[in-house]
Amino acid sequence: MLLILATLLAYLAPHANPAKIWQLSFLGLAYPFLLVGNIGFIIFWAVKRKPYFLFSIGCILVGFGYFTSFFGWHFFSGKTGGKDDIKLMTYNIAGFRKFEAESKDKQQLKTAILEKFAQENGQPDILCIQEGSGDQAVEVIRKTFGYSHYFKKKGTVIFSKYPFVNQDMLPFGNTGNSCVWADLKTPKGIVRVYCAHLQSNWLTYTANKIATKGDLREKQTWKDIRYVMRQYKNAVAIRAGQAQVIKDHLSKSPYPVILCGDFNDPPVSYVHRLLSEGLQDSFCEKGSGVSFTFAGKLPALRIDYVLCSKIFQVKSHRVGDVELSDHFPVLVSLELEARGGR
Repeated sequence: MLLILATLLAYLAPHANPAKIWQLSFLGLAYPFLLVGNIGFIIFWAVKRKPYFLFSIGCILVGFGYFTSFFGWHFFSGKTGGKDDIKLMTYNIAGFRKFEAESKDKQQLKTAILEKFAQENGQPDILCIQEGSGDQAVEVIRKTFGYSHYFKKKGTVIFSKYPFVNQDMLPFGNTGNSCVWADLKTPKGIVRVYCAHLQSNWLTYTANKIATKGDLREKQTWKDIRYVMRQYKNAVAIRAGQAQVIKDHLSKSPYPVILCGDFNDPPVSYVHRLLSEGLQDSFCEKGSGVSFTFAGKLPALRIDYVLCSKIFQVKSHRVGDVELSDHFPVLVSLELEARGGR
């Protein structure tokens, strides 16, 4: 019953501004584990032939929309490769993990890995990257994929084979994060693309330490847990404000919108609900199986997204397998209906 209560409270996370009630956001982050717990109890009580499994089934059904944001049913994606399909990739490259400070041999090795990935997956029409700190890593990407058009601010970059009509950066205040946008002239009209990198939690090292070496009998473990909670509380409130800035700008766009990037929040979150309102989540439309985009030791985190206006048809969604960052790239194919020459 405690597990079911925690799960039901997690369902409230997308509707509670974390600047006011951050604890619910933490439960939203824990949703995959709560879901696994409920499934475990369903199996346990079914084996025992007790009707209590119905409680966990009911709990999952109440939040079934969140279940489908975690587990995709689309195992046979639609056809891709149409002449005017927009092939898009978003990727937090984490600066290729200090690419510029590495030896030439390591740089060449990472460049070769990227080139192999590009050969296997082709050139996206639009490539959005986050944490593109350092000019060398960004230049390697530009040359590897052969882009002539790009716009970069504070490590957030939009590459495009389509010409730029307008571009700018949204104000996030005095933070290291950013969101850039560009109006791109595609064969079927102008589309507005946002590439966002929202406030990081800065918890990877400590969270990995707790996950691998934590001992609840040790004081240091509890100190680390309190540190994680404080950091998360501050970060999730900042992200909510950044998401509101994007939402306000996006709502005034005269063109169909594609919003992608590293939100640093899971689907069961205030940030995802705010930004996806009125848009499609490519994973929910065409994803299959359990999707995660974070490559760290914390499992089941989907924090990188492609959201788009409903005038688009999402034709495919997949997560790329390349080990250059602590994130995986997300590759999506979209079809835009023709709109009177715009």
